[in-house]
Amino acid sequence: MDLTKASLLREMLTGTELGSRTTTFAHSLRRFTTRAGGLMLFGPPEDEPWHLTAHLDDELLRAGIRDIRPSLVRWAPPPDAPPHLAIGLDRLRESGRGESLLVVAEQTPADSLLERIDDVRRRGTTIFSIDNGNKDLASLSHESLVPELLIPSSFGTGWVSHPVGQDHDEPDHGRHAVPEETLTALRDAVAGFEMTQHLVSLAVADEDATQSAGWRRSLRTFIERLSGEPS
Repeated sequence: MDLTKASLLREMLTGTELGSRTTTFAHSLRRFTTRAGGLMLFGPPEDEPWHLTAHLDDELLRAGIRDIRPSLVRWAPPPDAPPHLAIGLDRLRESGRGESLLVVAEQTPADSLLERIDDVRRRGTTIFSIDNGNKDLASLSHESLVPELLIPSSFGTGWVSHPVGQDHDEPDHGRHAVPEETLTALRDAVAGFEMTQHLVSLAVADEDATQSAGWRRSLRTFIERLSGEPS
């Protein structure tokens, strides 16, 4: 899915649980990554999240955000790999507070992956995950996204080609209609694991990513104190 389709999809999901959760998740990723170069991505050796790493890097670069540029941590990078694809497991052993590890695992994670994540968490790194709802990974994650729990099975089936962002009383004459091939691509994307990653990569570069979470957290803490609940 290209940037135009991903942006359109995000606009169409505004106000839905999926749109809200992916935005909140991405903003938390920004807020908890306070060390320069402290955003790491990791996954199973047979499906390393290079695709999401590239999208995050593109969006952060486009927004002029250079302090948390993402790095892909690989299980066994080849000796001749370029620098950005040559970061091995030693990077995990060097992780610590102020850094974040984003784990992407569409399939059930192996014990070896979970062990690495547990070790990183013990070092003080914040763990984020996009996965299939695995309980072991959830127990290690400070925040997680499970796409299949956020997307109703019928979501997107009723989409038709009609104007976006226009007054319904205003005649359109087909000038602003969403092309059918674009809608087809969006319908296909909604059912996919990849779509959530696109939404996260777009939201992580929001201008208010570090600000909105702050006032929400302060408000939540204030309410908890009033109600007597622990913060």
